[in-house]
Amino acid sequence: MATLTDRPVRQIAIRLRDQAARLIDPRAAAAGALASVAYAAEMYADIAATGYRFDDVQLVESAIRGRTARVPLLGMAVHLANGAGLGMLYSAFVRPHLHGPGWARGIIFGLGFLAAVWPTTPLVDRSHPLIRRGELPKLAAPTPFAQNLARHLVFGAVLGALCAAWERIPTKM
Repeated sequence: MATLTDRPVRQIAIRLRDQAARLIDPRAAAAGALASVAYAAEMYADIAATGYRFDDVQLVESAIRGRTARVPLLGMAVHLANGAGLGMLYSAFVRPHLHGPGWARGIIFGLGFLAAVWPTTPLVDRSHPLIRRGELPKLAAPTPFAQNLARHLVFGAVLGALCAAWERIPTKM
């Protein structure tokens, strides 16, 4: 016997299934990976401009390998994969609920992501072995916060612009 709660629950389940199906979007993954490349370019530019050498790619590389690398290929691979995953999350769950040009929607996402993760920076400073040993600079400080604002702004703008442009291209020819 059906109850009043069955229909809303079924509708929610259908909506979640449809959103999960949209999550696996190769174009959004590519947009996220390319936005991560733009993030890395901004990162190396702001390191050169500020002299503060907080390098997210080396942070990931050293967390995995226990040391930095002259060419952090593993850290960059994880950075690109993270960007691809964020691109798919943005495209499936965030972009449909925002209005305005794609680049602006992407910036809201990028800065929102930063706002969500930045409170964990003191934990990173206390737990990352290379930061504790002084081989990498601290993350919870004003300069890396400013750097991360710029980096996530660039990431978001590129992600949003690419997703908006690519949504206008038909997937099947």
